[in-house]
Amino acid sequence: PIHPELFDRLYQDWSTLDRFQRTRGVLRLMATVISVLWQRGDRNLLIMPGTVPLDEPRVSSELSKYLEDGWDPVLRTDVDGANALPLKIDLERHLGRYSAARRVARTVFLATAPREEGNRGIDVKQIVLGVTQPGESPGTFGDALRRLSSDATYLYVDGAQYWYSLRANITRLAVDRANSNFTDDDADLEIRRRLQAVRALGPFAALHAFPDGPGDVVDDDDGVHLVILPPAAHHVTNAETTPALTAAGAILAQRSAGPRLNRNLLVFCATGEARLAELRQAARAHLAWSSIHAEREALELTPSDLRQAQSKMAETDETVNQRIFEAFQHVLVPEQIAGTAEIRWHQTKPSGGGSLPERIAKKLDSEERLITKYGGTRVRMDLDRVPLWSDRRDMSVEALWQAYSRFPYLPRLASFAVLAGAISDGVSNLSWANETFAYADGHSGDRWAGLVVAQHVDARPSGFVVAPDAAEAQRAAEATTYGAPDGAGGGGTGPTGGAGDPPGPGGAPGGAGDGGGGGGAPPTPAGGATKGRYYGRFTLDRVRAIRQVEDLLANVIDHLAGAPNGAVEITLEVNATSDGFDDRVVRVVRENAGQLGAKAQEFE
Repeated sequence: PIHPELFDRLYQDWSTLDRFQRTRGVLRLMATVISVLWQRGDRNLLIMPGTVPLDEPRVSSELSKYLEDGWDPVLRTDVDGANALPLKIDLERHLGRYSAARRVARTVFLATAPREEGNRGIDVKQIVLGVTQPGESPGTFGDALRRLSSDATYLYVDGAQYWYSLRANITRLAVDRANSNFTDDDADLEIRRRLQAVRALGPFAALHAFPDGPGDVVDDDDGVHLVILPPAAHHVTNAETTPALTAAGAILAQRSAGPRLNRNLLVFCATGEARLAELRQAARAHLAWSSIHAEREALELTPSDLRQAQSKMAETDETVNQRIFEAFQHVLVPEQIAGTAEIRWHQTKPSGGGSLPERIAKKLDSEERLITKYGGTRVRMDLDRVPLWSDRRDMSVEALWQAYSRFPYLPRLASFAVLAGAISDGVSNLSWANETFAYADGHSGDRWAGLVVAQHVDARPSGFVVAPDAAEAQRAAEATTYGAPDGAGGGGTGPTGGAGDPPGPGGAPGGAGDGGGGGGAPPTPAGGATKGRYYGRFTLDRVRAIRQVEDLLANVIDHLAGAPNGAVEITLEVNATSDGFDDRVVRVVRENAGQLGAKAQEFE
């Protein structure tokens, strides 16, 4: 059977030619086509535009005699023949089973050769209609069309329109420039530029594209850094020794000024050697089309050529981006067993959508090799397993973050914020005494200042995580000394359950120098008169004043205001001394204090 699309092309396009007879011409051509297909034993289900054997001289001469002179070389080089480009593409791209490129070229030629120059193009739908046999996937021919449009000399592309012309297009110029004007080094620079321009880093703190050596990768502790290894440092799946592993090992061991410290804050990604060639070829093609577009005036491009250059720039740009995803498929993560010096490399591949860093992060997050959310119980397990507790049964938050940053035998936390959230989760755990830990703002003498349990905290590098047994010992001692019930005030250890500091001289928690935030009134004796008035005076530290006021509001003033008919008045008194306040300070303070509603102020 003959597909109606073939008759449509003959009756609607070829019959417009002066020398092509509508009936006799169609009969002569189809008799020749059917004869050739019969002799070749063609097993296609339909005779379609894509199956017309234009490589047969009897068929090609029957068509070319109706066309203007000059179409024979176009047929031999760009459409069909023993040395034609479509046949080479079919052999190189393993499309020979379908003859996909030849069928596409035949379809475009039959539909566009007889048309006038200004109205020749056909779209992809019409091409697919002319080539796809029952049971075949149209995607196979789409791939062939893209490759053909990239390399053919006489095939024009304008957006979604394709056609053959007697005049050579700028594709050959682009191919020649890609092969001669641009090298692999130029392609690598273009790839590096694209990687460095990525802003969607996901949980990664930074991205280092194609470092020349260990000195190009900083040794900061601001979070996990992603290192994209240079193309020369390629990798092979499950291989024990590759250029990628060698380069990654060198960066992991060294920094610009000696041995690397934060080894657990690096993740590496390398390309595969097989896909590297395709990526570089796509990058060179994009550079070639970009150079043609930049020189459009010097090359005197026609409007059609200019549109094709713009279309090919966009197409090759997308191709390069896609092949970056396909090429950089090897993620290398350093790991270590506690007590050993050997580094082992976990190998995986990116997954999901988004940018390359986001895809890598999603895969590592699913494998718990890049942790973006951590729990307090997990931190406690790490503290016990290594172990990391100090002799006094605590560990500073800063030292804990350094441990997570430096030792590959610990989990790889994405940033300090992940650890701070885990500490807050652990301290707020109601079963902290058995499962997690306490938190303290600092340590002085033989006690922890601002010891907090069973509530969320804002963990800072200057703080401490405290083992439950040590925290319980201090809480019990303070309860005995100051008569406060265990766990008063939602977990605080002071007599009012505030910031946790015991009262110092004069009723101020911790004294004036310590800047505590609890009330100084002694507990009411059993059987005493009902108390109806409270007065407290607190000395605030200039640096920690905001934190102390928050503690006062939550642990003292809220309790007073919640009493029956409770009314609270808060007054802030500032006493400042100096060897002499200059005029500028006097003016600024008076104006600002007035704007902030000062009831009274005076300089003496």
